[in-house]
Amino acid sequence: MDYEQYQTPDELKKKNRKKFLFLFIILSVVVLYFIWSLFLNFGKVTLYGEAPFKAEIFGGEIFSCITSPCEIKAKIGTSQLIISKENFQQNSMEVDFKLWQKTDYNVTFKVNPYIEKTNVIPEKEKEFLYDIMFDSETKSYKLFEKSDEEKNALAYFPEEIKNPKIFGSKYSIIVSSQKNSYLINLTLKTKTPLPDFAYSAITEYKFSPDGNFFQFKTPDSSYWWIMDLSAKTISSPKQTKIENTLKTDWIYGNKIILVTQNFSVAVYEPIQDTFKNLGTFPEIKEYPQNIIAATNGGVIYIETKDQKLRIILE
Repeated sequence: MDYEQYQTPDELKKKNRKKFLFLFIILSVVVLYFIWSLFLNFGKVTLYGEAPFKAEIFGGEIFSCITSPCEIKAKIGTSQLIISKENFQQNSMEVDFKLWQKTDYNVTFKVNPYIEKTNVIPEKEKEFLYDIMFDSETKSYKLFEKSDEEKNALAYFPEEIKNPKIFGSKYSIIVSSQKNSYLINLTLKTKTPLPDFAYSAITEYKFSPDGNFFQFKTPDSSYWWIMDLSAKTISSPKQTKIENTLKTDWIYGNKIILVTQNFSVAVYEPIQDTFKNLGTFPEIKEYPQNIIAATNGGVIYIETKDQKLRIILE
């Protein structure tokens, strides 16, 4: 039996109005959701970094940032951004798209180490040479820099140091004899006795740029030695894990850069006694005759018999 046949016209009108109202509400919800999703549900993130670079919302849109700052618009919520730049390491960062707001983020890039030819190899820091002489005014022996015409005293010794062996840098000097050995800190203007060791046997040495570490070779060891000169109690010499046949140089942060026999470049951290491999470079055809690190550690210069190269690290 058809129930609508027994409904009055007013009842049918009411029923139709309810259907229409229900459909209108459903349609309105759909339209409002569409408007919300397409036009209202958004936040903005502003990226500050060295342009050009790309920013990809994980699983979503990719933005090309030609200039900085770079503005990105997306649905509200926390998203993972994948940042990429040519010759730089890809990295990711978490950002928050807040409703109708702009949020600023700084983007930093780390170079993906690469090697290139160069025509110029910088000169190494000049060698600092020191000597000791008798000072008639103080009736003691004074240490001075050989290039200093006035021979200004850097430290005094009450007794003559016979056949001294002197290892010098801009900030630190080691004076060694058969009896005693001393560290002269030119920054602090101090003279400190050193732990017992056959310093006179040292054949090659390197101070860190700030003079706080002393790296050296001896004939009876297959590895470089190192001393921490910065501590209140100066450390005794200890062997590193760096073979003494490897070319090394100091970089910023008191770290040692080195080239291995298979042409890998690594960083050695003396305090942790650990290595970090930065990559292998087959472009180096023979083992370097010379390796020089730029002062900030961002560029390493490699010189072989037939090549001049530089490795960009940062």
